[in-house]
Amino acid sequence: MKPIPVIWRIDVEPDNFEPGEGKPPWTGFGETSDFVERLRGPLEDRSGEPIVPTWFFRLDPDIEHWYGRADYVLVHHASQIDHLRAQGDLFGIHVHYYRWNKEQQVSYSEHADTDWTIHCLDVSAKTFERYFGEPPRRVCQGAFFISDAIVNRAIALGVEVDVTAEPGLPVLSAASSFGAYATAPSTDFSQYPRRPYYPSRSELRSPARSADDARAMLMVPLTSYDYNRAWGPWHKRFAKNILRWPYQHVPLNPWTEWPSPKEYWDLVTKAADEGPARYVALAIRTNGAGSVKQRLVQKLFDYLPRHPIARRLRFVDPLSPEIKSLVAPFN
Repeated sequence: MKPIPVIWRIDVEPDNFEPGEGKPPWTGFGETSDFVERLRGPLEDRSGEPIVPTWFFRLDPDIEHWYGRADYVLVHHASQIDHLRAQGDLFGIHVHYYRWNKEQQVSYSEHADTDWTIHCLDVSAKTFERYFGEPPRRVCQGAFFISDAIVNRAIALGVEVDVTAEPGLPVLSAASSFGAYATAPSTDFSQYPRRPYYPSRSELRSPARSADDARAMLMVPLTSYDYNRAWGPWHKRFAKNILRWPYQHVPLNPWTEWPSPKEYWDLVTKAADEGPARYVALAIRTNGAGSVKQRLVQKLFDYLPRHPIARRLRFVDPLSPEIKSLVAPFN
């Protein structure tokens, strides 16, 4: 069986999207680090390769509002980050476009103000560079939101890859990750490609047709699959294939509830082997220690070393040659 390059995106942020007063600790970061550490040995034994997650840190103005400094997690968890760096793990920035509403005393997602989104990206990138001594090369956006302006500014800041898109995900007008509310809905990812690509200058969701048309940013979509079709009765699957019904791919998010860990990793295997490019990209966040979502994620990943796919996984940098080789040739 052929190896499967895998990108493990971990969004490092407060336990709750709205942390609240009193600088509550980021317990989810510690717990996530612990379970990643616990998995390294078993997964490396199965695949024969090192485990290389990519940790994306929240360093935006909303963190500065709640914690007094945008680099709070870097300073207060410095020893933990040093350990991850010594393991060879990779780092980037995870940007939310939260803004503080003084009258209502809440944070909300400011998606409609382009200047504000650029400001949040700038603060995150500069904070990362001050701490690590180099600009971030990897980014993922929060609240399912990305725009042309964000991508173009990220390129100008030296970012080379974005791991945000969730193919099959429709526009959302409300979500827990929006904070109190959002001034514009999330991005419509329903027609985004299911393989790495360089976006066209004319449309973010369209792969470039030539080198001149390509933006200097690799887009690596998260893994999605039409699991409702895969789980349907054989005669319905047969009929849909004969009638050429379009597939309804949706994100295979580890933080949602699945029938069983085995069935989840079965779907991930199918998505990689049957998709337009053989790779896996999965995202989790550092939910609070002991939270429902944290338990769901750990349950899936604790089972992973026992699943056959574990022998095939090769954890890689989103900028690795293995991922870049999956980009379709220009038409």
